[in-house]
Amino acid sequence: MSERLRGEILAELNEAWLGVDSRNHDFIKPLDILTDPSIQINPEEFHKRIVWLMSHTDYLSFFCKHVLNIELLPFQLLILQELWVRKFPMFIASRGLGKTFILALYGLLRAVFIPGRKIVAVGAAFRQSKFIHEYMENFWKGSPILRSMCDSNSGSRRDVDMCRMIIGSSTVVCLPIGDGSKIRGQRGQDILADEFASHHREIFETVIAGFASVTASPADNVRLFAAKERA
Repeated sequence: MSERLRGEILAELNEAWLGVDSRNHDFIKPLDILTDPSIQINPEEFHKRIVWLMSHTDYLSFFCKHVLNIELLPFQLLILQELWVRKFPMFIASRGLGKTFILALYGLLRAVFIPGRKIVAVGAAFRQSKFIHEYMENFWKGSPILRSMCDSNSGSRRDVDMCRMIIGSSTVVCLPIGDGSKIRGQRGQDILADEFASHHREIFETVIAGFASVTASPADNVRLFAAKERA
């Protein structure tokens, strides 16, 4: 058997779990977009183009594998993509499918790719919120590249009443719900509610939903609505 044929067979076996045959598909090479000589790119802006490209939902697998050292299955990547593009997603799955894992990874990716993001993760009990934080903490510890990208203030923080994961200017706050009286006043652009069926409906509607009542830039929203009214 020739070396070339052996290599093709090994490649086919290694890619069997993806359900595609790379030999019969023409795949798009996204980096070709950035290296196309017909496109004028300022060399000083090239790294920003790379970050923009890798933050696209089609390429989250690249960031997870090469930066976070996490290799995801295709269905997990599809779930991440749906969570990212939907405004009010609800992830319903069987026990043991990794819902908390995916939710934690989603929150971490939002914190990385959207600077200044405030994300609030809640569980019916503090134990459930800690699960989300522990996953994020493991992602952080297992990713030297991510740690090198962030400042010295970034990383995991554990307090008596909350856990925090700081990624640059973004923060993920993991809280217990209890009766809702101790967590009023929290604000965030994203809310991650793990084990949603365990949350009391009244507490969720009156307390948790109110966390997202503000935007990252209220002044910009005021200008936008005023411009719409004038138009």
